[in-house]
Amino acid sequence: MQWLTFMAKRFVAGETAEDAVEVARRMNARKVSVILDFLGEHVATAPEAQTAVEEYLRLLGLIQQAGVKAAVSLKASQMGLLVSLPLCLENLLKVARRAQECGVMVWMDMEGSALTQKTIDVFERLRSQTPNVGLCLQAYLVRTGGDLDRLMRAPLNVRLCKGAYDEPAAIAYRSKKAVDGSYRMLAQKLLESIPRGVYPAFATHDRALINDLLARIREHSVHPDTFEFEMLYGIQTRYLETLAQQGFRAQVYVPYGQKWLPYFMRRLRERKENIYFLIRNIFRM
Repeated sequence: MQWLTFMAKRFVAGETAEDAVEVARRMNARKVSVILDFLGEHVATAPEAQTAVEEYLRLLGLIQQAGVKAAVSLKASQMGLLVSLPLCLENLLKVARRAQECGVMVWMDMEGSALTQKTIDVFERLRSQTPNVGLCLQAYLVRTGGDLDRLMRAPLNVRLCKGAYDEPAAIAYRSKKAVDGSYRMLAQKLLESIPRGVYPAFATHDRALINDLLARIREHSVHPDTFEFEMLYGIQTRYLETLAQQGFRAQVYVPYGQKWLPYFMRRLRERKENIYFLIRNIFRM
């Protein structure tokens, strides 16, 4: 148990919003912005969802008070999606509007495939009312290319990640080669769509993918203010700092909260590759 605690705390800021804001200060000093995530998902009651809303409102106040460069990230199920769609949308609007007042971006994480369409539906309704909202899409889902084409018909803030859940082959690419190929195809589509109001965030630690992106960015003279790189806290942080020093926008995803151990254990259970990935990065910053 002790080694799990050590490993988990390497990738989580702490248990409180104050802990997360302190990490934000340290990362800002290294020219890296942060995305703060209050851990929790799949809430089953309206009071639980309200607790999450109140925490995010408090977090936004701390961000504003501290003057740190930070966005926030949350999950639709955390806002009550499994209770009711109207409740989820109401809660998201509260957080997004307060964030807009603070000049803070709100990212909607993507969860397992059972919630993909519902999360997209909520996002589409939300972004028509609050433009400071972005959505995560997963490259390993076969459907993502079509989802992206539809979503890009309007201005879009989108985070592209590979995806970490254990999904069936009927709906998801299973091999690394196939997932990487999908990521490259979607990334190219995003880069080409920047002039049409698309702001892509490339969330990956894969050096080969990043090098490929950098080559395309330089080849087509893509301005560094029109996209960003994102990585998880505690994983290749020094490399992210290097990208920031080279003039690219860089954000580190920083989770916090008392549910850090369940979060960490879920990540390990979802796919065996997650275990190997985390262990490889224990001694790499």
